[in-house]
Amino acid sequence: MIILDSSFIVSFAVETDTNHLKAVKIMDDIEKGKYGRLCITDYIFDETVTVIFIRTKKLANAVNVGNALKKSVEIIDVDKNSFENAWNEFKRQKKTDFSFTDCTTIAVMRANEIKNIATFDEDFKKIGEINVIS
Repeated sequence: MIILDSSFIVSFAVETDTNHLKAVKIMDDIEKGKYGRLCITDYIFDETVTVIFIRTKKLANAVNVGNALKKSVEIIDVDKNSFENAWNEFKRQKKTDFSFTDCTTIAVMRANEIKNIATFDEDFKKIGEINVIS
């Protein structure tokens, strides 16, 4: 199982993004099943469609990506326990600059024993139990 982070999805979806070509190459491996099932959290969904809308200034782009995500990946809701664990992670971070959304991703990964994440956020490499695909 692999979580697709918003930084990865945005890079894949927005052709002008500096990491677009890297994302396309990684997505090829992902689509071949190298990492298992694809998933995101509801927070990643929110962040992704919002960022794509802001960057492209085209609602249709954000809607198309949102529809594609809804059809192709498992969306895991951040439950109360993961929310609380994320809040604790967010408050105690010292050597990272994780957003709260990133902390929810970490909490959901831990709760579901997900080891892989496709991301261009370098801070995830500082979490020992996470395998960053970038």
